[in-house]
Amino acid sequence: MDADVRQAIEQLFVQYGRGIGSYILTRVGDAELAEEITARVFLTVVRRFHQCRGSAVGWLWAIVRTELGQHFRRRRRLAPLSDEMIDPAGTPPEIAQRREMELRMRTALEELTDEEQQIVTMKFFLKVRNKEIAGALGISANNVGVKVHRALRRLHELMEEDVQEQEGIA
Repeated sequence: MDADVRQAIEQLFVQYGRGIGSYILTRVGDAELAEEITARVFLTVVRRFHQCRGSAVGWLWAIVRTELGQHFRRRRRLAPLSDEMIDPAGTPPEIAQRREMELRMRTALEELTDEEQQIVTMKFFLKVRNKEIAGALGISANNVGVKVHRALRRLHELMEEDVQEQEGIA
C-alpha cells in the first residue's frame, strides 16, 4: 500500500470514524458490538480501497449499510439498550428518561425510508455536507436540504406519536 492510499484511508477514518461508530451504536445499542462492526467497516475500507470510485463518502456509507445489514440478518432482532450508553452520573429518573428517549429515537429512525435513513446518517452522524450527500446519492444539493428537512419533520412526528401512544392520548 503506497503512502497516498494510506493517507486517504487515514483521512476517511479520522473524518468519519467517530460518526460511523456513533451511528452504528445507535442502531445496535451495544457499545462493544458497535466497535466490532465499525472495525469491520474500516477493515473493508483498507482491503477494498482500490474499488472506491467517485464519492468516498457514498462508498463508505455503502460499506456501513452492508455491515449493518449483515448484522441484522444474523440477529433478526433489535439488541437491548446498553448501560454503557447511559451517563452514570445521572439520577435514576434522568437515566430512565434518557433510555426512553434513545429507544424512541431508534424506533423512529427505523420507521424512516432507506433514503431518509441514509440522509439523516450522512448529515448528522457522519457530518457530511449537502453537496457531498448529493454526489453520493445522485441528487441535487438543494434536494438534499429539502429531504433532510422532511426526514427530520417525519422523525419528530414519529417520536411525538410514540409519546402520545404511551400517554394514551392517541
